[in-house]
Amino acid sequence: MDTKEPISFQKTSVLFCEPDADVTFISSDGIHFKIHSEHLTLTSTVGLARLPENVSTAGSDPICLSETSDVLEILFQFIEPPPLSRNHRHPSVMDMEPSLFFRIAEAAEKYIVYGAMGVCSMRMHQIVSEYPVEVLNHCALHGYPHLADQAAEKAISHPIDAVVPKLTAPGLALKYVQSSYIL
Repeated sequence: MDTKEPISFQKTSVLFCEPDADVTFISSDGIHFKIHSEHLTLTSTVGLARLPENVSTAGSDPICLSETSDVLEILFQFIEPPPLSRNHRHPSVMDMEPSLFFRIAEAAEKYIVYGAMGVCSMRMHQIVSEYPVEVLNHCALHGYPHLADQAAEKAISHPIDAVVPKLTAPGLALKYVQSSYIL
């Protein structure tokens, strides 16, 4: 009987698989993304670009990220043009499923991916009436006070027990409950 461990195959993103890329990220679901560090410094001077010094050399250890591959596949398109694309445009967030959109918006803020941050902010202005609680939480976490105020006005009519569990920004749930009772 053969007692050897089964061979595990590394899964790599179809879009981000260039053999000459010098940085490899791994999503929380185990997908590898190969990125050129020069693109990181152009699009994310503080977030992803702040890598340990030994990471920017080919063959260094991969960097594990907490986001899933569906989020990173889109986020990295704001950082590096996929090689399969001739006329690279940033991905559209216009018709994106809301749960995925808000996870991408969160990752864009976390890693300070400027292009994605701007696009997500503009999209939130458009969907604030449909998703006021999600927009309120995101804006409170990341410092968009004007949009947070708009979202709060729309969210205040929602039931407290449905809203409070979604408010993860420090102190936001208390502010929401206090505002609900003032009205």
